[in-house]
Amino acid sequence: MKLKFLPMFAGVITTAAIASTTLAAFAQAPPASAPQTRPRIVLSQEQQAQFDGIKKNTVSEIEAILNAQQKAQFAEGRKTGEGLGAVQNLSDPQKTKIMGILQAFNSQIGDILTAEQKQQIEQSQQSQSRQTSPSSQPKP
Repeated sequence: MKLKFLPMFAGVITTAAIASTTLAAFAQAPPASAPQTRPRIVLSQEQQAQFDGIKKNTVSEIEAILNAQQKAQFAEGRKTGEGLGAVQNLSDPQKTKIMGILQAFNSQIGDILTAEQKQQIEQSQQSQSRQTSPSSQPKP
């Protein structure tokens, strides 16, 4: 069973901050008032500490390839939930590097999850893909 973590992050470049990516969203506690749209996995304290370190390193790696203006946009985007989608004028080499960083992030997060947690994510992905597939859309 191979998880497809990369598709979860494909939209990260344009729509979400690392902190709001699917794995990150699974791993972080939702605000008390937030409606839950997908199941959350519960991380142990050790996993949470590892996750926080991985996330911090990933953000630092991304910031290292951004110029000053892009860093400011990224910081603001992380506050608003827009994440990398707030960053304008990314060059193709920057996009490629960011995708590589996010692939490494996926791999590192996958390494800290248990088999059961990975299964929960896979089930959620399958459910999500069924909900968004054209065959699941009502026909007129």
